[in-house]
Amino acid sequence: MRALLDTGVWFRRFHGLPLPRSMEAMLEADVTDFCLSPISILEIAYKWRHGRLPCPSPEEWMEEAIADFRLLPVTGQIAVRAGSWDWDHGDPADRLITATAVCHEATLIHTDLLVKGLKGFPQQYFRGTN
Repeated sequence: MRALLDTGVWFRRFHGLPLPRSMEAMLEADVTDFCLSPISILEIAYKWRHGRLPCPSPEEWMEEAIADFRLLPVTGQIAVRAGSWDWDHGDPADRLITATAVCHEATLIHTDLLVKGLKGFPQQYFRGTN
């Protein structure tokens, strides 16, 4: 399966932070093509810069963190879909990541209840850990 990992899932997995066991099992057993949106990199850098992410500078670990991932480009088609979706989710990053999964025909792996409510594309929602 081609899977696009949401920002939090990718970050937690790379840093060895807890993820739902069922998610870990599915990632190990079913995913053959791990994908990531460049928007996730932007989100991490932004959160780190604003002190909302306790980790070393992303510049220190980012290259290793994306080494085994296919970066899916954000195209004009994706931007239009993300911006024009009749969907109450107001976070542009989540809209772009979700639209990237849809347009690149990848299953979105996430822990976002608002994304879970959007229908019409392959996704795997897992209850998050805090």
